[in-house]
Amino acid sequence: MNDKLHIVCLDAPSPPDYGGAIDMFYKIKALAETGKKITLHYFDYNKKRSAEGLAKFCSEIYAYQRKEIYQVPPISRPFIVRSRINKKLIERLNADEAPILLEGLHCAGIIPSINQPERIVLRMHNEEASYYRHLAESEKSFIKRKYFKREAHLLHSFQKDMKRELKLACLSDTDIGIFRQTYGFQRANFIPCFIPWQTVSIANGQGDFCLYHGNMSVSENEEAVLWLIENVFSKLMIPFTIAGKGISKRLAIAASTFKYIRLINEPSIAEIDALVRAAHIHVLPSLNRTGVKLKLLNALLNGRFCITNESGVMGSKIQRGLQVANDPVEWMAYITETMSKGFDEKEMQAREQVLALYNNRENAFRLSELWSRYQ
Repeated sequence: MNDKLHIVCLDAPSPPDYGGAIDMFYKIKALAETGKKITLHYFDYNKKRSAEGLAKFCSEIYAYQRKEIYQVPPISRPFIVRSRINKKLIERLNADEAPILLEGLHCAGIIPSINQPERIVLRMHNEEASYYRHLAESEKSFIKRKYFKREAHLLHSFQKDMKRELKLACLSDTDIGIFRQTYGFQRANFIPCFIPWQTVSIANGQGDFCLYHGNMSVSENEEAVLWLIENVFSKLMIPFTIAGKGISKRLAIAASTFKYIRLINEPSIAEIDALVRAAHIHVLPSLNRTGVKLKLLNALLNGRFCITNESGVMGSKIQRGLQVANDPVEWMAYITETMSKGFDEKEMQAREQVLALYNNRENAFRLSELWSRYQ
């Protein structure tokens, strides 16, 4: 088997501070540790992001500029795809016959230009058409909502037009079902997301607050928190901490009504880690069923009790170690009951099963097998 591997990232993978970047960063590390000689290609469009920390895992690193929206006029392909079609990238990928991992549907626009397309495995971070529809539903800005709706339509059409023999590496069982049944991809495989947490590290005993953490500039995260405030914590006198990037004035006003709700805006990774360990209950509802929620995995491997809804856990193959509730009454009952419980060894054993499923080294070998399975 050829040990050289091209990895094309939709974004600069460092720092690993959001879901897609976490998966990319730790996948590169895990694949390198199995002996892969990685040539990393990534799209560089955010001054705060880079490939820092990955040089020791890569033999070569190349950065490419993502096109601005005015540089790629509206056509039949979605903007997230057409903005990442780069001639120099295509030339480098066609200069040898090494396997190629494309990170995200975002990078799939170059596939028709690649020699020997059977070299390609496409990592699907989401079923993007559904994901963008959900973004449109939760977005308050008319302009953004219109953009998300159009992008969802174009993403659906783009996925319909892709070659059915393409190999997909999906991080959600739910997404696999959609790709097979709706789009006809029969080579869709479950490869769990790669994560920084490879041990179970949970404090025994009890905390004294509930926690939601996430990027609040993502509209669906803000909507999830607002739902918790209105339907759950407005009726419970239980301390609730909300931590994340981009906390809006709207969210701040909603939280200010309750003295026991605390907001922490723009926390560092270290601050998030400390909050995750200190919290007693992680309250993590989701408004969409695509992908896998990295903040839930963080909570399961580093935090005490966790509660989510069916959408939050769907497709992850996680069956133990958390509580699923789908209406406010269930949420309040579980929170009230659990605040008085201590986290014990029995709970810890359930989390070990989660870690076995999300073992980076094992999943790196499983991913590598995809380049030989369908030759």
